[in-house]
Formats: sequence, C-alpha cells, structure tokens
Amino acid sequence: MESLKQKLGTFWWGVLFLFIISAIAYLPLVNGLGYVVDDWYLMYDMQVKGPDFFHEIFSIDRPGRALLMIPLFSLFGFDPLPYQLSAFLLRFLGGVCLFWTIRMLWGQRTYFALTASSLFTIYPGFLSQPNAIDYQSHMAGLFLASLSVALTIKSVLMSDRVKRTLLITGSILAGWGYLSQMEYFIGVEVFRFTGVALLIWRTYQGDFWRKAKQVVTVSLPFLPIAVGFLGWRLFFFESERMATDVGGQLSQFFSSPSVGLWWINYLIQDIFTVTLGAWSLPLNMMTFPLRLRDIFAAIAWASLAGVVMLLGVRWLGVEGSETEAGVAETARRETVWMALLTMVGGLLPVILVNRHVILPDYSRYSLIASIGAVMLLALFFENISRRSMRFALTGVFVFIAVMTHYGNTIHFVNETTATREFWWQVAWRAPKIEEGATLIVSYPGSPLSEDYYIWGPANFIYYPEKQDGNPVEIKLPAAVLNGDAVNKIVTGGGIESPLRRGNYLQRNYGSILLMIQTHSNGCVRFINGDAPELSQWDAERLVLVAPHSQLDAVITDGASPQPPAIVFGDEPEQGWCYYYQKADLARQRRDWDGVLALLDEALEQGHYPNDPLEWMPFVQAYAVDGNVVKVRQLAALVTTDRVQRVRICRVMRDLSEKENLSVEMNDSIENKICN
Repeated sequence: MESLKQKLGTFWWGVLFLFIISAIAYLPLVNGLGYVVDDWYLMYDMQVKGPDFFHEIFSIDRPGRALLMIPLFSLFGFDPLPYQLSAFLLRFLGGVCLFWTIRMLWGQRTYFALTASSLFTIYPGFLSQPNAIDYQSHMAGLFLASLSVALTIKSVLMSDRVKRTLLITGSILAGWGYLSQMEYFIGVEVFRFTGVALLIWRTYQGDFWRKAKQVVTVSLPFLPIAVGFLGWRLFFFESERMATDVGGQLSQFFSSPSVGLWWINYLIQDIFTVTLGAWSLPLNMMTFPLRLRDIFAAIAWASLAGVVMLLGVRWLGVEGSETEAGVAETARRETVWMALLTMVGGLLPVILVNRHVILPDYSRYSLIASIGAVMLLALFFENISRRSMRFALTGVFVFIAVMTHYGNTIHFVNETTATREFWWQVAWRAPKIEEGATLIVSYPGSPLSEDYYIWGPANFIYYPEKQDGNPVEIKLPAAVLNGDAVNKIVTGGGIESPLRRGNYLQRNYGSILLMIQTHSNGCVRFINGDAPELSQWDAERLVLVAPHSQLDAVITDGASPQPPAIVFGDEPEQGWCYYYQKADLARQRRDWDGVLALLDEALEQGHYPNDPLEWMPFVQAYAVDGNVVKVRQLAALVTTDRVQRVRICRVMRDLSEKENLSVEMNDSIENKICN
C-alpha cells in the first residue's frame, strides 16, 4: 500500500511546503496593508478615469503593464487586500516554477531544489512585496519568467514532437509576457540558456564543437523571446522615460569610458549585496528597530517557518541527504557556473542603464539575480557533511528571511495607518480645500519622495469626481519640501506645470497650504502663515515656509467630507484629535463659543493632548472670552522654552490685532507670555 508521501509525490509535497513557508512570510499582517507609494496616483487615476487609463499611464515606458492591470482592477477594484493576495500567489508560483526547473535539471538533489526554491520565494533582499498594487507587474513578470524557463527545460527533455512544440510555444508566450511587464528581467535569459547548455552537454555525444553546435540548435526556438523583444524595444518603441531608454543610457558609456569602470564596480558590489547583504542589511534596517512586542511576534513567525522548513527538508530530503552531502564534482561545478552566470545576467541589464541594487529603495533590481544567489547558498549548505548542521543552517536562513519580511511589513502597516489617520484628521478639519492650493505636508517620521504621496489621498477626499478629458487634472497639487521648493516658496513663488504619466498639475509656490503632524500620536496642524503655530520638534524647512502658508485655502462652509473606507479604512476613534480639529475649524470660523464647548466635551470624555501646542485654539478662545486665569494656566503649558514663548507671543499678538481683547487680557499677554 502506498504511503501518503508516495501518493502525492516529492514534487507536490515540495509545493505544499513552499506554500506554507511563503504564507508565513507574507500573510500574517496582510489585512493591515493599504495604499502606499505609487499606489496613490494609480488608484486616484482609476477613481476619476477608469481602468482604460492604464494605457495612458504606462504608455511612456512599459505599455504591457496595462494589459495586466486592466483586468486586475476590473476584478479587485479599490480594495487593497486582493492585490496583496495576488502578489503573494504570484510570488509563490514563481518559487514553484524554480523548484520544478531545478528538479528537472538535477532530479536527485531534492534538498537542494527545496532549499533554493524556498529561499528564492522568501528572498529577503526584495522589500517591495507589500507595495502590492504597483508591484503586481514585478510579481507577474517574475512568475512568467520562471514559468518560461521551466517550460523551456521541460521541452528540451520532451521527446514527443507535438508536446515539445506546445511547450516551446508556451515558453515563448510566457517569455514575451514577462518582458512586457519588466524589460530589465531579460537577464533571466542567461538562466534559460545556461540550463539548456547544461542538459545538452550531459547527454549529447561528441567533442566540444559538436556539443556547442547542438546547444545553439536546441536554443534557436527560444531566441525570439529576447531578440523579438529587443527588436521592438530598440527600433520601434520610443521610451519617454530616461531610465528605460536603453539607447540613451548606453550612450553615456561611449561619451565617458569611465562609466564602464563604474559598471564593473557596481557589478562586484551588487553580487555581494544579493548573496550576503540581503541576509543582513534588511534585517538590521527593518526588524531590529521595531518595538519589543513586534520583535517577539517576528521571532515567533520566523521560528514557525524555520520548523516547517526543517520538517520539509527532512520529509523530502532525508533519504538522499547523506549522498547529497557528497555531491558529485560535476554537479557542483554545474551549479556554481549556473548560479554565477545567472547573477551576472540578472544584474547587467540593470547596471547597463546606470542603476544598481541599493537596499531598501532599489531592492527590486535584485529579483532575477536572486535566483543565482539562492542556488549558491543552497549549494553551500548541501556540501556540509553533517546533516544536522546542514538542516540547522537552512532553518536559520529561513528564520532570517521571515524575520525580515515581518519587520518590513510592519513598516508598511505603520505607514498605512499613519497616512490614513493623517487624512482622516484633515477631513475632520477642512470641509473643503480651494482648488489650486498647493499642499505641503509633513507626515510624522516618514520622508516624502514624490508629490503624489500627498495629492493622491487629498484628491481622493476632496476632488473624486470623474473627469472626461486627458490628461487627468490634479485639482489639489502638492510639492515635496526639498531645498528647491523651500527656495521657491520663500522667494515669492513660481509656477510649475509638470505632466507625468497622464497626470497634469499646476504647482503654485506662491499659494501653499502647510499641514504638519509632528508626532504619530499628535494632531495634524493647519498652519496659518500670519501666526504659525510651530513645535520645537518641527524641521527647519517647515519653520522657513510656515509664514507663507495661506489658511484661507481651507473653505470652512459645509460639512466634513467622508473619506472612502475602502481607501482610508474605517473612521478612527473620535478622540482628542477629533475635538482639536473641530475646535481649530471653529477657531478659523471665529466661533469662539464653539471652541470652548468642544473643549468641555473633550475633557468630559477624558481626552487630553499629547502635544502642549494643541492647547492653542483653547488659549485663544479663553482670551477672546476674557478669562485671564485660564489663558495663564494653558499658556504656561504651551510656552515650555524660550523659543516657544517667542512663537506663542507672536500668535497671541496676532489675535489681539484681529479681536477686541480686554485691556486686562492684553496686559496679561504682554506680561505673562511675551516678557
């Protein structure tokens, strides 16, 4: 009677273990992930235009991405969860294809196949998995590339002509499919042809030249994948984006030969990064800085994955493990050459367009090279003679990978939560923001690199109406507060009108609205340039531009908008920041009685500020009300140092100029706050 192991077979047991390990790595926190980074402009465009607009978005560099994203959006809509599950599934299937490929190349090396494919599937050097909407194309491209190579290897082993033809056809279609998503994945062709050469070299009789000729003959049906794509890319398609313009990038080499030396330097550096750095740097950056409870959770999940991996290698590889420790020299040499060539092939297309692997921001460039990297690692483990040590090291590396992914996902979950809470507070505070106002935003502890991190959520809330024409008009533009933006703001303005991926905005540096959230547990502050309320922890750039913030861009009439829950999550608890925002809105309306009523309600419910600066609407309301005692009490909480005393003095003097304060109140302001 067949055992369960015999019934399912080694391959399907391996697939099951791959699924469990990858699920542990990617799914524990998936419900907490939302829109991040480039997801914002993609989904806002879907809000105002619909899925056909993907053609416009990707037409400048990778038009094939629209063919993937249109059906995906039609299925998933605006809900981020299905995109996360899809990205996970594609990542898992890519690992299955590598497992299949290695088993076809080295059928008896079960431990090696399972270890390499597992480490590839949860490779910790790739850190953009939680950015699931924008990175669908990367995951789909990686899966199709792995599938294409697997079909190629299967076709070489297939003797039946009809089946072989079908496999070749499938391989070519999958090959064009992956290149349509990510052109720099073309380095996987080195993995493909190295695999073909390996099989021919083993089985074909003859001298070197006869074998080489046979390799070329067998490889010819697969040349249309790369040759066909490159012919279209170089001679028919005109990229509007410099980073994906192959000819433009290569021209730099001919204009400056020293560029070639930099390419060699980056190649060496990146080989070390994808083989060694990927298992140390991301763990140090993403996991170790976490809170203790999150670190303990990461350890728990990583330990579970390590145990599953140990069970897997024992269950599937124990029978041959003793012989695998003494892998034949030929197989070892084959593996080393294949791994090294795959790494170089995966990195060169990236380096030749003057990019290279930088963790964590450019971790995507490690994806193809990671195939070779994990093969080298698995080969190293395989050649350890003591089985217990070999299995222990395998478990340790799986542990590291899962720890890294958990920490990385926590980072994205925190970013999702912080962004959602920020814009919920904005919605509580501003019934409407005037069209054309340029938003400058400071998120707590999260540096901004693109303006659509700001205008994406803002326009989702305030200008979600459908648009008929092209390009998409961004009604609320935004700017990243870099040095150039600071200079333009403080010197009187200037207008920019960028058009990017079908999105047009007019950025006016002379008409800005500044919003600051200094701490994650603090409230968002809308800055009034006439009397800016600034914290001692606000960055110098914010202090410089604060006097130029035009609060009248906030239209105070009407009810607060309701951010869509599918994008921004459910409305947070109406705690202190809810009352602060409503009080700040009432202050802008000069409804001073309303400000004090909101304070009473907040205090009755036990809500208090985490940042003393958030007492300011109430300090001013008490000043207008003539309550000198309350003003002195609250002002003492706000004026914590000399700098803050000077700032609050200016704010209160501005109030005195605009409101009819009592003589006693003005004297108190001058004597108790300003002096």
